Amino acid sequence: MNNRLYPRLAAENIKRNGKTYIPYIITCILTVAMFYIISSLSLNPGIENMGRGGNVMPVVLQLGSVVTGIFAVIFLFYTNSFLMKRRKKEFGLYNILGMGKRHIAKVVSLETLYVALISLVLGFIVGIALDKLLYMLILKIMDSKVTLGFYISPVAVISTLMLFGILFFVILLNSLRQIVLTNPIELLKGGNVGEKEPKTKWIITFLGIIALAAGYYMAITVENPAMAIGLFFIAVILVIIGTYMLFTAGSIFLLKALKKKKSYYYKPKHFISVSGMIYRMKQNAVGLANICILSTMVLVMLSCTSALVIGVEDAIKTNHPFDLTVTCYHPYAVNEENKDNKDNNINAVKEIERIIQAYSDRVEEKGNYYTMYLTGFFDGKAASSQAANLDGEPLSTNIDVQVVLAEEHNRFSGDNITLDDDEVSLLVSGLTFDLPAINLFGKEFKVKDVYKNPEMQVMPSITVFVKDIKAMEELNTYISLDQGRIEETNLINRVFNLDVIDSIGEEQGGKVIDELYDVIVKALEYTEAGFYAQISDKASVRDDYMGLYGGLFFLGAFLGTLFIMATILIIYYKQISEGYEDQTRFEIMQKVGMSKSEVRSAIHSQVLCVFFLPLITAEIHTAFAFNLVLKCMNVLGFVNIPLYVTCTLISFLVFAVMYVIIYMITAKTYYKIVSK
Repeated sequence: MNNRLYPRLAAENIKRNGKTYIPYIITCILTVAMFYIISSLSLNPGIENMGRGGNVMPVVLQLGSVVTGIFAVIFLFYTNSFLMKRRKKEFGLYNILGMGKRHIAKVVSLETLYVALISLVLGFIVGIALDKLLYMLILKIMDSKVTLGFYISPVAVISTLMLFGILFFVILLNSLRQIVLTNPIELLKGGNVGEKEPKTKWIITFLGIIALAAGYYMAITVENPAMAIGLFFIAVILVIIGTYMLFTAGSIFLLKALKKKKSYYYKPKHFISVSGMIYRMKQNAVGLANICILSTMVLVMLSCTSALVIGVEDAIKTNHPFDLTVTCYHPYAVNEENKDNKDNNINAVKEIERIIQAYSDRVEEKGNYYTMYLTGFFDGKAASSQAANLDGEPLSTNIDVQVVLAEEHNRFSGDNITLDDDEVSLLVSGLTFDLPAINLFGKEFKVKDVYKNPEMQVMPSITVFVKDIKAMEELNTYISLDQGRIEETNLINRVFNLDVIDSIGEEQGGKVIDELYDVIVKALEYTEAGFYAQISDKASVRDDYMGLYGGLFFLGAFLGTLFIMATILIIYYKQISEGYEDQTRFEIMQKVGMSKSEVRSAIHSQVLCVFFLPLITAEIHTAFAFNLVLKCMNVLGFVNIPLYVTCTLISFLVFAVMYVIIYMITAKTYYKIVSK
């Protein structure tokens, strides 16, 4: 065979099958572009040096590049398998007419090469063109100054070439495998495989229900935000497995149950719809499950990331309510070997107090108190630094413990907590306690009062109110022994919370905080070794939150776009596949006496039912995932539940409208095919 024929035949095949190839090529181009863009952005030095959130954003984008790469491999492999299924009859015809499998393999290889070259060249052009635009969008989200210049990442170019080069090569090998291992008759029938009525798969249906129920149960029962992230991936995997099993086996079980109900089944409209959907489910169940999973991902990502970025100020206010916080060691609680530094510690705290007094005309002191903060384990009656109590029984609950002086709490809150030497009052969050006494790190206390904290916390927590500094120092000693230390552990902190006076104004207030920050840092450096302090200001916290929340919002929008693109392509291919299948069914039903309008109405109703099943299921998945996703967001500092509810509802409404529009557009292609 003339070698010049192969390139021409490959190009002609792509052109002739444009209805299936063009959407696939466009998807390849956009996937290449999006992988390059997010890889390039994660490596862009301008993002790392932009100031606000520059240390957080690259990490988020690198995570996005990994997700995009994995998605590209799975999705393009899946869509190519659809193309091969549609063309098996064509390849079988070539084989029967005298073209050997070796020649067909050459044509397919050239087709894959053409698609790869077009995808990579145009993908890089689109990616490089949009890279700067999305870079400026990130800077806009982060409220940073836009810099001039054009950045092309060599590393991103090489990684994109490697990923998609390997991917297209593996796709080619899979296509050649199907051609070589299948005989010509099977190739001719390849597009019609699966015409027999499917059997009910009881075991798969049962396992699907169990997997879905287990995933739902994890999602709605998790209470500890710290455990939510670990459970999230397990629950997601179970729900995905359950979704695929129920779409492939459970749907057939349900339809066959309807078929056995004679009073329902033996009616013209129901007869056509149920029998048609049984075959449709067998052939398209995986595609429907893919649409459902992708739709759920889009809904969850858009709702939670939009809630994060909209509620960023609320999260900052909740987790860092003061303009400046200075936390330092209490000078009376020092290790035995550090006693020489006691005078330095005392002087340092006095210096901070003097500086705050000097700025009293511009800042307002919101709190000056002693506190101890640590994490531990809790079994319902005792807290310990160890994972087991004295009897060797495990303390399963991780908790945050904060110890506060009752008199200082009363001073700032207006409460009136009064305690004796061996008494404590408790403020609990995420757990319950109703015993008359509690063991804290080896020391027994009587419990006078227990209050419930209405605010949501990342971990279950106990705030312990003690009588005075002497009780706090004694408890500090017990904590040291509980941790296996002979010397005293310095856990007692002195905390100063400061706010700029409102009348100064935001811009001037920022300058005051910067100035005060620098003065305190210099004062602490002057006190020499032996003193530890941590200074945090709201502006820096805001930058970190914006870097994390803004990065997640951009990533959610980016991946959401990618998944929507995939959803559109799967729906489009599904409509084409069903269109070719329903051509023959149209003709047969009209020959047995049904009018064209009746046939069209019956097929339209069953297509609608199947088409919107993934959307309804995705809504159910999203509803059950609400609690789990919210707990994961709590770890990031988000606590505004009404905002998340609103963002979830709006995201679903917007996506549902978009889904209907996609259906209406792709349905036109379907009706053009069946009406031929």
